[in-house]
Amino acid sequence: MRGKGAGTVLPGWFPARLDVPLPHAHHPRMIEPFRFHAHGRLVDFMRQADEPGLINLAAGVPGLEALPTAQLQAAFGRAFETDGAAMFAYHHPEGDRPLRDVLASRLQARGAAVQGDQIITTTGCTQALQVMLSVLLSPGDVVAVEAPAYYGMLELLSEAGARVLPIPVRDRDGLDPDEVDSLLSRWKPKCLIVCSALSNPSGATVSDRRRELLVEICRREGVRLIEDDIYGELVDRGAPRLMLSHDDGSTVSYVTSFSKSVSPGLRVGFCVPGKLHEEFAARKCQQDLHSSVVSEVALREFLLAGEMDTHLKTLHARNADRRKIALAAVRKSFPAGTEVPEPRGGYMLWVTLPERVDLAVVRQRARERHVVFASGSVFYPAPPDRSCMRLNCAKASEEELVRGIEVLGEILRDTAPV
Repeated sequence: MRGKGAGTVLPGWFPARLDVPLPHAHHPRMIEPFRFHAHGRLVDFMRQADEPGLINLAAGVPGLEALPTAQLQAAFGRAFETDGAAMFAYHHPEGDRPLRDVLASRLQARGAAVQGDQIITTTGCTQALQVMLSVLLSPGDVVAVEAPAYYGMLELLSEAGARVLPIPVRDRDGLDPDEVDSLLSRWKPKCLIVCSALSNPSGATVSDRRRELLVEICRREGVRLIEDDIYGELVDRGAPRLMLSHDDGSTVSYVTSFSKSVSPGLRVGFCVPGKLHEEFAARKCQQDLHSSVVSEVALREFLLAGEMDTHLKTLHARNADRRKIALAAVRKSFPAGTEVPEPRGGYMLWVTLPERVDLAVVRQRARERHVVFASGSVFYPAPPDRSCMRLNCAKASEEELVRGIEVLGEILRDTAPV
């Protein structure tokens, strides 16, 4: 089954290697898989996360005032009351059983036929991705990814020695099924990794119809589809139906965490590996025996108390305000012709500049003025065709957010194109 063709083209969302004709005339060029070395290191971004004195527009983390601190404090108190000393003992390697049942009910509300014993908790979404890739990949294997894509995931693929097959995100509805169909049938990658909602960094959210089509294509081609749903709860009109809902475990493996929606410091994520459950559980147990029981029980109490929906309502409103402020500042301060597609939620903006500039120079000059941002090159396995950057609207105060964007705009206006 074919999907609709590419929608409105969004500039800057293309990989560098486009050199062989596609079988479909609809898409004039082919992307070939290639080995690469990741341009960004997660450790460098994380070291900036709590550096004092910075206006941090780089790290993809929420601001402290956005965290449900009082509700979490109460949840930790209830966790001590209900579980007590058991929280501090060795635990089940697949995670707190009652929490996994609660998580399953949340996935069921989004269309997925998942039970608690099919879920494995992890230390954040990054561990879920890393373990899943360790189960699937050998050096030299082909992995299809969005372009642009999360730099941390690209770093994992680089370290695994994978050959990456970048598929352009061409519009706000995510990957074009026709293009995915052509590329997967030609190259037969081990897996396709898709950040299905508010993709980091492009902001694309895969439409409902495309979700179903992508699962059908991967099933037919025998390609494991890894659905990264870490931003799903941040979609303004509600979390969309899952890709996982179109699968019986044979094709889709699901990963997510509560780092973006509740608290990054909890470090609670989870995976629904599907038919790879036993391999995933064994590898994960080899790494850490089990994840933090204390955090899992506290999150369970937070969810059981019904705090999540109230918190998300507040968080959505805050994120929308911050995006509005940042968009206005970019349009006022950045060079004429700068393009910023507005995402359907979340707290990050993907900015494409009208001319190519040396972003390393821009980054150095901005750092001297205590402003940091994420350069577009770290989100591609090869240099992109245009100069792009990702801006986080959530971590800095409103005043710092505007001031940081004004500093970047001033530097960009004074930087000669290359």
